[in-house]
Amino acid sequence: MGDELFDQNAAETTEIIGEVNGAVSETAENYGVPAEAPAETPAYEAPAFETPAYEAPVYENPAVPDFAPAPAETGNILNAGAEVLREIKARVLELDELKVRVSDLAEKQQQLDKDISAKQKSMDGEISSTLTKRRAEVEKSFDETIEQTRGRIKNVKAKRDKFKGTKVDERVSAETAELNEQIRGLKQDVRGIYSREHISRLFNNNYFFTMYMPDGLGDFLIILLSVVILLALPFGVYTFLPETAKKPLVLVAIYAGVIVLALLIFTLIFKFVKEKHAEALKQAKLLRDKIERIKKRIGKMEKSIRKDKDESQYGLEKYDEELSGLELELDDIINRKKQALSEFENTAKRDITEEIKARYAEELDRMKSENEAAYKQQAEAESKIKTLSVDISSKYETYLGKENLSVPMLDSLLDIIDKGNAKNVAEAITYYKNNLTGTV
Repeated sequence: MGDELFDQNAAETTEIIGEVNGAVSETAENYGVPAEAPAETPAYEAPAFETPAYEAPVYENPAVPDFAPAPAETGNILNAGAEVLREIKARVLELDELKVRVSDLAEKQQQLDKDISAKQKSMDGEISSTLTKRRAEVEKSFDETIEQTRGRIKNVKAKRDKFKGTKVDERVSAETAELNEQIRGLKQDVRGIYSREHISRLFNNNYFFTMYMPDGLGDFLIILLSVVILLALPFGVYTFLPETAKKPLVLVAIYAGVIVLALLIFTLIFKFVKEKHAEALKQAKLLRDKIERIKKRIGKMEKSIRKDKDESQYGLEKYDEELSGLELELDDIINRKKQALSEFENTAKRDITEEIKARYAEELDRMKSENEAAYKQQAEAESKIKTLSVDISSKYETYLGKENLSVPMLDSLLDIIDKGNAKNVAEAITYYKNNLTGTV
């Protein structure tokens, strides 16, 4: 029974070796590499032992003699032993560590990119806010002085205008004094007529003469307006009456009463004042018309005086000199403000920017250097990964298969050989498939 089991295992091993050699040849052809002619593998014969019958190994870690690894000259990893598996494991571990390092370096670069961007944004924000603040401070200092100077100019102009107004009034009074004296004399004559004729002063007004002695378009317009008011007055009175008293007859009665009263007053004044003192009122009317004509002359003279551009006679030199000085002072301040802002833009702005950048430069340079170093390290690691991956793939993957090149799988195969359950890689794989599949 033991000999049959051993022969069966040997036959399976020979079959696996043949399949792997075929895979190697096919892979070499795919990559354009001339494949070495596989050495003819003789039919595996079980080694002759002194004991006539072979006892099948017990797989509970029995003590068995060490098997020597396959000779290096064969070039077939499947015939190799534990040392080759350890070499493969070391290279796979190195590859995994390189991949982890590449991932860590990529993450580090990503974080550094964010930190650099944030620091750059912070620096730009500080530059912008500082420049805005400093420029505003420069402008504010000059603007306050400018506003103060403009306020002084405004006050001096107000004093000048007031002084000029007084002088103009004095000039108007002086140049119209004779006409005003004539008006006073004519008014005195009108009052004398009213006094001699015993006419009440209530009738010495423009409205009386407009209603009873109209002589122009303006007088007739005033009469028309008076009639309209007279007609509207009854309705206004009616509006304020209680609701119980608001009846059409009441409104008619109010209209009748107002009209009768107005006509009565008008008639009485006409009869006892207008007709009775017609000649005296005519003389008074002539005097009043003369007064109005003189007033119009005075108005024209005053208008001409106030429009006169010649201010030399008003004594405004003191104010003009002060205003001239203030205007020059204002222009000087405005020019100095422009110069200060120009210097700020051309010099101070650059200096402030450089000063702020200098404070950030050390940290930014450090982060950029770290980022560049991480990039180079990542590139080097990726290059090593590429080289190592190609090396592992070309040397081991075609023999072992990609699924057997993980660290857990290699540990399992090493454990099988170290425990004496197999003497080479091929037997370890066979043992694993037959006994340990699904445990890794």
